[in-house]
Amino acid sequence: MANPQNQKPWKVEYAKSGRSSCRTCKSTIASETLRLGKMVQSTKFDGLMPMWNHVDCILKKANQIKAIDDVENIDSLRWEDQQKIRKYIESGGGSATKSNSNTIKDAECVIEVSQTSRATCRDCGKKIIKGEVRISTKPDGQGAKGLAWHHAKCLMELSPSIQVDKLSGWNSLSSSDQSAVSDLAKKDHPMSKGESTQQNTFKGGIKRGKDAEGVQKSKVAKAKGDVFAGKAASVNNDNDPGEACDLENRLEAQNKEFWAVKDDLKKHVTTSELREMLEANGQDSTGSELDLRDRCADGMMFGGLGHCPICSGFVRYSGGMYRCNGYISEWGKCSYTTREPKRIEGKWKIPEETKNQYLKKWFKSQKGKKPIRILPLSSSGNSAENQINACQHQSSNSESLQDLKVAICGLPKDSIQWKCKIDGVGGVLHAKVKKDTNCLVVSAVLSDEAEMRKARRMKIPIVREDYLVDCIERKKKLPFDMYKVEMIGEASSMVTIKVKGHSAVHEASGLQDSGHILEEGKSIYNTTLNMSDLSTGINSYYILQIIQEDKGSGCYVFRKWGRVGNDKIGGIKLDEMPKSDAICEFKRLFFEKTGNPWEAWEQKTIQKQPGRFFPLDIDYGVNKQVSKKNKNNTASKLPPPLIELMKMLFNVETYRAAMMEFEINMSEMPLGKLSKSNIQKGFEALTEIQNLLKTSNPDPSIKESLLINASNRFFTMIPSIHPHIIRDEDDFKSKVKMLEALQDIEIASRLVGFDANSDDSIDDNYKKLHCDISPLPHDSEDFCLIEKFLHNTHAPTHTDWSLELEEVFSLEREGEFDKFAPYRDKLGNRMLLWHGSRLTNFVGILSQGLRIAPPEAPATGYMFGKGIYFADLVSKSAQYCYPDKKNPVGLMLLSDVALGNVYELKKAKYMDKPPEGKHSTKGLGKKMPLESEYVKWRGDVTVPCGKPVSSNVKASELMYNEYIVYNTAQVKMQYLLKVRFHHKK
Repeated sequence: MANPQNQKPWKVEYAKSGRSSCRTCKSTIASETLRLGKMVQSTKFDGLMPMWNHVDCILKKANQIKAIDDVENIDSLRWEDQQKIRKYIESGGGSATKSNSNTIKDAECVIEVSQTSRATCRDCGKKIIKGEVRISTKPDGQGAKGLAWHHAKCLMELSPSIQVDKLSGWNSLSSSDQSAVSDLAKKDHPMSKGESTQQNTFKGGIKRGKDAEGVQKSKVAKAKGDVFAGKAASVNNDNDPGEACDLENRLEAQNKEFWAVKDDLKKHVTTSELREMLEANGQDSTGSELDLRDRCADGMMFGGLGHCPICSGFVRYSGGMYRCNGYISEWGKCSYTTREPKRIEGKWKIPEETKNQYLKKWFKSQKGKKPIRILPLSSSGNSAENQINACQHQSSNSESLQDLKVAICGLPKDSIQWKCKIDGVGGVLHAKVKKDTNCLVVSAVLSDEAEMRKARRMKIPIVREDYLVDCIERKKKLPFDMYKVEMIGEASSMVTIKVKGHSAVHEASGLQDSGHILEEGKSIYNTTLNMSDLSTGINSYYILQIIQEDKGSGCYVFRKWGRVGNDKIGGIKLDEMPKSDAICEFKRLFFEKTGNPWEAWEQKTIQKQPGRFFPLDIDYGVNKQVSKKNKNNTASKLPPPLIELMKMLFNVETYRAAMMEFEINMSEMPLGKLSKSNIQKGFEALTEIQNLLKTSNPDPSIKESLLINASNRFFTMIPSIHPHIIRDEDDFKSKVKMLEALQDIEIASRLVGFDANSDDSIDDNYKKLHCDISPLPHDSEDFCLIEKFLHNTHAPTHTDWSLELEEVFSLEREGEFDKFAPYRDKLGNRMLLWHGSRLTNFVGILSQGLRIAPPEAPATGYMFGKGIYFADLVSKSAQYCYPDKKNPVGLMLLSDVALGNVYELKKAKYMDKPPEGKHSTKGLGKKMPLESEYVKWRGDVTVPCGKPVSSNVKASELMYNEYIVYNTAQVKMQYLLKVRFHHKK
């Protein structure tokens, strides 16, 4: 689901129109009426939408809002409206619209001296300062919990009959506190001058005499007002309640003055005049009338805002700070925020030709020096109490991390680290899903199907890993809705394609059998658009097609949109119209969604526009004319072991599983249709991320913005079910490996196709490899040597599985012998070495040979540079087959490698090629095969088939040897091995 950064569960505002209705009472919410919306995932589009209610309708219900931090925009409300919501939350989620009863039972009350400054008086809404005498009562209302606190004076005014000396805790008060409270109970008792001063200072509470010097501290804090206002985010008031409440008083005064200006603007200034005034001061003039008033009032009181220092966009006030509303590039929004925005020097301007008397009068009375805007304390500090007022009460009933009980699957590398983090904040990590488990955290959709099925059966939410990240960062248990994993089960993985001409009609149109994509000249009216923006949580696709009837001239404009990987979000539309109208509508929609004319896409001159979709280059291939044949009735002429190998290589489910493991969107990005150009653009985005990770930017917010921007670019080009910010080396390397695997899937798709209407036989697919593959007899000399090589060279640290050799195939790839011949004779020093890779990579390897990473691929991830890597120990290479218990059979290569003069290293060193005079690189490991057991094969090829022993290499950072060549012509593939992995765990 959409998960915008810092998105809160609730949103409050004054209605910008009179079109919304209350979800509770069903009546209309009038324009500029206070409304409260719960943010929910829309089923019609990819994003969150508010379910609006009258504020009073929500506040009549118990336990709706857990914390102030859950409400977006609360600090922009009128002060009285802010306090109404705060009072509701601080009372533990009980009704804020009910009045306190005047009848209070003495036995239910407790009187004491406040030990903190967090509690708020239920009656007057003011803070109860540390050292004041307070009285607790049991709150009213269904679901109400905890205690309600009152200033002693406030409670006695509401309940004059209360007998304070009968209250629990009375005897623990000091004699001076007892005397002060008793005096309050006497209606006609006159206060002394000192008591009166003290009472006024602390808003109706009773301060103990020994803390009287706190009054002076408050005055000192007030004298430092300008400094405090400007540095609000950096002040911690936990130890200075007087200063915290002084800040609250000044915020209240500022809020009332701010709203007085806004009310005057509403009364005297038109919307067009507001826009003109903003434009005259170089400010953003877009948005509703309420937005315009807010910006004008901010400028009139505090001065015009300067532009964003990162992207030069407009800066706006939102959520306790100023945020940039622009785009850092065409790929993503700017994430710049500040509590100390730059202001334009000089007076706030009014339009030169204005006739508005109010504005003219205001301009003449305007002061030259503007005050600094006082901001509520940042909630990102060390404590949740660093909110709008440091002494705000945090309800003991609000959900905390002590209530968080999670199970984790699919995170084997990080599970120990997560356990430490969860234990550290008071949560509980379950080894398996239990009845009281709150949620199951997963990293990959197929990480543990059994555990996920169990969670779904028990109706336990399944969430992404970033749920834990955000819970720990915000120090509270968050709602699951925004983090739930979209289930991409059978429906999304079984999309079939029927290619007609150069493209395929989407099956959701219902016209897959009776229509085709309209083609006119070089124009193919079919496009898939994608947009991923991690700052807003958007991960959307938009499919646009013109479908023409096979038997007729009728045309339809088909549209399908939604969230990547989630069939429950989005919509479909199919409109019938004449061909000329359909083309016009197609081009209009393309321009609306991308900001580019359709011709720009056809001419390959398209430019990504900020906040718009970008077309994916999908290669459906050309529908070749093939002879239709019944594969089941056509006997293959291939040997049985080779038939089984071909079935492995061309098993569609293997490729689907790989795509799902990579979390590629299988619904709107059918198998193998992501083109080579898209993969290349993905590599380019990763190179940008690599450069950012290497660069030490002094401003973390700028680096974060740039990482978000580059990640947006990557996930827009490579649609993923769970896009995220790529911000660490391990994640980055995994994406490089993913794109390398996708390259081979793309080759396999282009070579043999995975279309529903493919009628190619096993023999046809074999011929397309252009590689002679012959099974070796198990009693042959070469088979026995290879079997010995495999059994002897299993490394001692690779204990999770053992290897069993099932088949060996000799290889003769077309043209490879001739390319290898010059290097075989010239370089010498030839060795038979291991190379392992994913099963899905072998169609590409057998048809095109072992390849070197492309130039656009990032340099990181290759210890000794971009080359072809080999090993002399079988298990070192077998790791890269990535087998699992469900699919324990993998493929490996033995290649004749002409190493020539070797450049030896003991640690990683990136290089494009070895130094002059060297032809390959060898990473010297601490273990190596026993040299005395080496044998020669075919005369001059060394087979390092000895058992692993110590190499006596000192100070090496590598455990095992690695061999790297930087020229593909130095390699001749000799044998393909079919190997079974026997897992021991």
